[in-house]
Amino acid sequence: MSTTSISRAATGAVLAMFVLAPAGVRPEAAAGPATVAMTPVAPACAATPQEAWTLAQQAVAGGDAGLVTERLSPDYRARNALEMAIGASMLAEIGEMSGAGSGSPEKAAAARAAELKHKAELDTLLRKYKAPSMKEIGTPYMMKLNDPATQAKFAKVDHVALAREMEAFFTKVEKAAEAAGVKGERAGLDELVVGYGDLKVPPTAMKVAGDTATLPSGKVTMRFKKVAGCWVIDGRD
Repeated sequence: MSTTSISRAATGAVLAMFVLAPAGVRPEAAAGPATVAMTPVAPACAATPQEAWTLAQQAVAGGDAGLVTERLSPDYRARNALEMAIGASMLAEIGEMSGAGSGSPEKAAAARAAELKHKAELDTLLRKYKAPSMKEIGTPYMMKLNDPATQAKFAKVDHVALAREMEAFFTKVEKAAEAAGVKGERAGLDELVVGYGDLKVPPTAMKVAGDTATLPSGKVTMRFKKVAGCWVIDGRD
């Protein structure tokens, strides 16, 4: 049976388009730089939205999900944390489907065992940061993703530390899915900022209005705002 390919659901855009499809090429750009070593440092205060965009690009290039999260507003961090939790849960669930579709009873059994193990690990990780468990988040996931009350449950989480641990968790689940017969197409850290947008666009088209700004970025429009005197990325439309 042919191998299937999945894309890690790390953003709402990914969740909305989540499908199983024939395996294709795994672009190196999607994987992000794997060899860049970077010591976490306190982020600079962006004096302009253009500088906030540049700092986000540099954080992604550094390969540290925590530093990428530092470039986001508190509200955007909370939404991202919820998206990562839902995405991780959905990716773990793919393990059972992929195992059953692999044509191997052994792989199917291993996939079911891995799914239970990873779901338990995910809830443990969420509780560690005093975030709601997947049961507490509830379903349907897409409705919960856009529910302000559910997003608010992630407001007081240590988003920077959680983002780093979630990245490691995604890697673990992706490896288990591949072992079960699914070849994973790893998402890049840029998705934490732009989703299915384009982090590489220059900030020349930035439109500033007082303490807010917008920037067309491929398939999305990025929003910026000034928080405590520093510009941060506030979401995407």
